Amino acid sequence: MNRRTATTERRIIADAIGDNRLLSLRYHDTLRLVRPHILGHVGKGDLALSAWQVSGTGEGWRLFRLADIEALTVTDKRFHSPAPGYNARDPAFSRILARL
Repeated sequence: MNRRTATTERRIIADAIGDNRLLSLRYHDTLRLVRPHILGHVGKGDLALSAWQVSGTGEGWRLFRLADIEALTVTDKRFHSPAPGYNARDPAFSRILARL
């Protein structure tokens, strides 16, 4: 499978956050639609996305490690406000690269 570079994925996610656009992605063999909120480093420096999942395995907050994301695309669908319970200073992140 052809995988994008981490730099390209970071740019796609950061742009989607800035434009309030939903992302489509495959994670652990499941296609998901998410509202991206935070992109940054977690744990030992892994890049991750905190997003409100709209469809895939149910609705709610999810943390996606970029190394496990496949088939990442920006959709033409927009969202207009943060999801319930959004914390712009999420303590799971040691360094935030982009956020709503």
